[in-house]
Amino acid sequence: GIRFSGDGDTAYVALSGDGAIAVMDLRTMQVVDRVQVGGTPLDVFAIGPSSWLVTDFRADSIAWRGSTRGALRVGAGPSMFAPSEVHGRIAIASEMVDTLSLIDVASGTVVKRYGTASRPYPPDVTVDGVLAFVPNRDANSVTVVDLLNDSVVTHVPVCSRPQGGALTRDNVYYVVACGGSNRIAWINTASYEVVDTLSYGVHDQPFAVAMSVDGRYGLINNAGGSSVSVLDVAARRIVADLAVGKKPIAIRIHPDGRRAFVSSEDAGTVSVIALPPPPSTRPDGAKNEVVMLGMVHAEHRTSTRYGLDVLRATIEKIKPDYVLTEIPPNRFDVAMETFKRTGSVQEARVERFPEYVDVLFPLTRTMGFTIIPTAGWTAPMDAFRRTAMARISKDPARASDWAEYQAASARADSLVKAAGADDPRFINTDEYDNIQTAAHEPYNRLLNNDLGPGGWDNINITHYRNIAKALDEHRGEGTRFLITYGAGHKEWFMKELRKRADITLLDPRTFLPTAP
Repeated sequence: GIRFSGDGDTAYVALSGDGAIAVMDLRTMQVVDRVQVGGTPLDVFAIGPSSWLVTDFRADSIAWRGSTRGALRVGAGPSMFAPSEVHGRIAIASEMVDTLSLIDVASGTVVKRYGTASRPYPPDVTVDGVLAFVPNRDANSVTVVDLLNDSVVTHVPVCSRPQGGALTRDNVYYVVACGGSNRIAWINTASYEVVDTLSYGVHDQPFAVAMSVDGRYGLINNAGGSSVSVLDVAARRIVADLAVGKKPIAIRIHPDGRRAFVSSEDAGTVSVIALPPPPSTRPDGAKNEVVMLGMVHAEHRTSTRYGLDVLRATIEKIKPDYVLTEIPPNRFDVAMETFKRTGSVQEARVERFPEYVDVLFPLTRTMGFTIIPTAGWTAPMDAFRRTAMARISKDPARASDWAEYQAASARADSLVKAAGADDPRFINTDEYDNIQTAAHEPYNRLLNNDLGPGGWDNINITHYRNIAKALDEHRGEGTRFLITYGAGHKEWFMKELRKRADITLLDPRTFLPTAP
C-alpha cells in the first residue's frame, strides 16, 4: 500500500516482505528512510509525519506507530485501507475473519465492525460516508454495508474472484475488478445490481481499480503481468495499457491529481504514471440564463391552476437547453433506459414525480434539452431521517423542540393556503420563499444534526453542490437552464444562485401560461 503526507511531498510504502515502511521524498524521487515495523505490513495510513496506522496481515490488529495508543483489534488478516478517510473515518477489511472495520482516526478506536462474505478485500466508501462496498474474493460477491444505519444491505453476486474496486467520482457506480475472469463489472449504487461488464482489453488478474480525481479515467492493475490498463469511465472501454513492474498490486492517486503511484510486489518497485490534466477551464463567455421553477409533485395531477398541462406549456415556453432535476444521479440511467424502451418511467424513486414521468421525459421526444440529475437523496439517508424523526417526536426531552418545529410548519401551511397553495404565480415568488424560510428555520436549527445527511441544510448542501457542478461545467455557454425541485427547496437554492455572477436569473412567472 502507498500513502502520502499532508503536503504531498512524501510517500509511505508498505514493504510486506521486509516488515518495514519505505519513506520516499517525492521531490527527489528517492527512498530516504526505511522504518522497521515488523510483521507483514500490507498498508500504511499516515496521520502525521511519524504517526501511522500500519496493518499486519499475519496478525489480528493494526499497529499505531508514533502514538501511545494501543493496537486496534480488527480480526485476523487486515489488508489494505479504503482509498481515503471519509468524515474522519477509515475502513479496512480483515480477510481471515470476514469483517469490515470502521476506524475513527481522531480517537484511534474501532467504532464499528460488520460481517462480509468470504475473504473480503479492500473496500471503498461513498463520499457521503453512507455506503461501503467490499469485494469478497472467495464468495464471488460484493458486500454493500449501510454505515449510516449500521446494517449489511446485501451481498451482490458479481464475478469470479473480485479483488478490488472503486467508486466512480459521481458515486453512481462501483467498478470492481474480477481477477478470476479477467473482467470488470459495474454495480449501480442505488439498485445494487450489476449493470455492465467488460472483458475486452482487460488483462490477466485485474486486482484493483483507482479513479482519477476528475473522474474521467480508471486505472486497473493487472497483477498477472506487468501492466496497468486505462479505462475511459464514460465510454466504458480500455483505451491504453501502461508498462509497470511485475505483479502490480496497489494504485494510489496523488493528492495533486496529476500522478498515480503503482506498487509492484514481485519487482519491488513503485511506478509513477502521469495523468492527463483536466480539460482547460472554459473561458468566460455569455452568461447562462437560469429559471428556478418550484414543483408541487403529486399535486400537479390534481391542481386546477398548476396541473400537468400548465407545467408542460411552461417548460415549452422556457425552451431550456438543460434541465436540472430532483432525480438522484444513480437512478437516472435506469429511468431513462426504461422510458426509451417502454415509453414509461419504471424506476421507484423517479415514479414519485409526475412532473418527470408525465411531462419532462415525454418532452425529450419533441424538445432538444438534456436532463441532468442533481438530487443528493439516497434511500439510506431517507431511512435514517424517518427513524430519527419518529424518535424525536416521542422523546419527552425534545418535546419543546418538536412543538416549535410543528408550529412553524403549521403556520407556513396556513399562510401558503391563504395566498394560493397551488397557484404557480404565488409559488414562484419571493413572498412564498420567505414563508418557507421561516418554516425551515426551527426545523434546521433544532433537528438538522439529528437527521444526519438528510437534515435540511445537509441535504440542500448536497443538492446544490450537484447543481453548482452542472452550472460550472457549462459556464459561459450562453445557454438556458431550468431547475425543477420541490417548491420548498427553492428558498435555499435562490440564496445561493443569487451569489453567482456568471448567470442571469429569469423570473419563472413570465413563462407561465396566461391566467384564466
